[in-house]
Amino acid sequence: MMIGKRIFVLRVFFFASRVSCFQIAASVLLALSLLLLPQPGNALPFFDNLPKFKIRVSEDRKLQDWLKDQLKEQRKSSSVLKSYEDPLDVARYERGTLEKLLRSRGYYDGRVRQSVTDGEILYRVVPGPLYRIQSLDVKMPSRLKPGFPGVGLRVGDPLEAEKVTEGVKRIENYLAENACLLNVDVDYQATVIHSEQTARLEYRVAPSPEVHIGQVYVEGLSTVDEEFLRKRLKLDAGDCFSRGKMDAAKLRLLRTNLIAGVNAEVSEPNAGIVDITFLVIERKHRTIRLGVGYSSDDGGGASAGWEHRNILGRGEKIEVETRAYEVTQSLKGELLVPRFFRDDQNFAATAEAENEDRDSYQAESITIGGTISRRHTKHRTFSVGSELKFSRVQEEGEESENYNLLSFPLGIKIDTTDNLLDAKRGATVALEVKPYFDLRSDGTQFTKNTLVMTGYHTFDETRFDPTLALRIKAGVISGADNLEIPADERFYAGGGGSVRGYSYQALGPRRLIPSTVAGEPPELSDPIGGRALSEISLEGRFRFTESWGGVLFVDGGNAYADPQPSFDDLYWGIGLGVRYMTSFAPLRFDIGFPLDRREGLDDSSYQIYVSLGQAF
Repeated sequence: MMIGKRIFVLRVFFFASRVSCFQIAASVLLALSLLLLPQPGNALPFFDNLPKFKIRVSEDRKLQDWLKDQLKEQRKSSSVLKSYEDPLDVARYERGTLEKLLRSRGYYDGRVRQSVTDGEILYRVVPGPLYRIQSLDVKMPSRLKPGFPGVGLRVGDPLEAEKVTEGVKRIENYLAENACLLNVDVDYQATVIHSEQTARLEYRVAPSPEVHIGQVYVEGLSTVDEEFLRKRLKLDAGDCFSRGKMDAAKLRLLRTNLIAGVNAEVSEPNAGIVDITFLVIERKHRTIRLGVGYSSDDGGGASAGWEHRNILGRGEKIEVETRAYEVTQSLKGELLVPRFFRDDQNFAATAEAENEDRDSYQAESITIGGTISRRHTKHRTFSVGSELKFSRVQEEGEESENYNLLSFPLGIKIDTTDNLLDAKRGATVALEVKPYFDLRSDGTQFTKNTLVMTGYHTFDETRFDPTLALRIKAGVISGADNLEIPADERFYAGGGGSVRGYSYQALGPRRLIPSTVAGEPPELSDPIGGRALSEISLEGRFRFTESWGGVLFVDGGNAYADPQPSFDDLYWGIGLGVRYMTSFAPLRFDIGFPLDRREGLDDSSYQIYVSLGQAF
């Protein structure tokens, strides 16, 4: 069964005493706070059977805290420690680790004593004198040395291993930008003088000829256009040779998604010239997908897709997908042209035919459109496009209406997250402004504005590496009354991607339907959608092992008939979930409970969601 990004919901009924939504929400937030608090040096026995430890460093609290943090990290990754059962064995092993850590900070006469009492280890650390740099020398080609800014260390500084190795990187980066060396080989020698509690530090650059680039060859291609790849290399004859430039060229080839592997061979120098040959292996460009499944949104059904990632030889991708489910049936095609006239610009053309049979409306539509997106900076992307949608929409109890909607979507997205499907740090801001014009005689016009913001922060120094994730979404449709806007373009709330615990599109305005039986009161319709949307979600994510994690969450949201989103009148859901970390994205299983359950509207006491990737 192919899951994809679809949300699966299983409705289950049970009876429970009614609890205040504020009490439950407060309980979850309290649990989140307790789990986020820093814990002692040891882990829970259920996950880790290593003994507790304490470190005492007289008159140096900063060094004491640093040693404690380093020992915690050692315990997370050391397979040797996990094999020890006796606390004395653990203490002997970690004593050696602490002594190495002291030397890395310049304490070459440091001593560590360990004792075990009631299964708890106490390390008493006497760091001794701090060794400092007595002399510092950098040996490199004489013509380059005058412009070298230095390694970041000076005579008299402590001899710290991390800063010494940073000096090697500084020299390598300097040579890569200012020299044409065939090989850059930098090492160092630190001579410790115990009698003086000092050290002599010397960096050395191995001799190497300076060369320039001659011919550049690309071999191993069968369907990819060679000239297209050559432009990605950004290496020309006569350029100064640099291993860094060559590695960057290899990375650009891989980022085209047309190359599965690449190696580079450099010829022997001839009169100061070297030729470079890139040996590439093309990716398989075609994929066929078949799947069956069940979705609470769409019912049961099947899907199929075909993709070609190099249809014209320059990385153009064409994708065709069809879905046949109980509620929705669709056929969609998309052509993506990367590096459209510019390296930082893409073009996407789409065409889709869709039929929807929702509780509140039925819609048939054909949509064609195109979008140009440009990456303005590393984190900022702009997009502009046009879209034409022909649709026929029938709402519950109403006659069907036809629409010919022309829209011009404008968008900006700022993304600083570290992972698309499982972000742990960073934030996103996505704003889309989409004006619509009905080309029919009635000339309906409206503008749909949507803002989505997310933020992520991981507490690395806390047990279980908890991540606090926040999502806020707001939307407004202006320019037309609610019922003048096509039902399939209005805002709806509720479901796995909105407010968990409620059915899909279950929240929002409804209207009264007169009863067909004389004397009977009118009934509420299914949700009709609205001109405004407010949603907020808060998650606490935890990693128990490399493969398993958990989540506590609170969701709130609602849709409104008037274009005035509010975060005061929200329906709330609460729940927890389990995460299994696959090689590319977490598989999530969530159970959500509606806190503001409505009599006669929300029959289900809780709902279950399964999908690929985090909820947001």
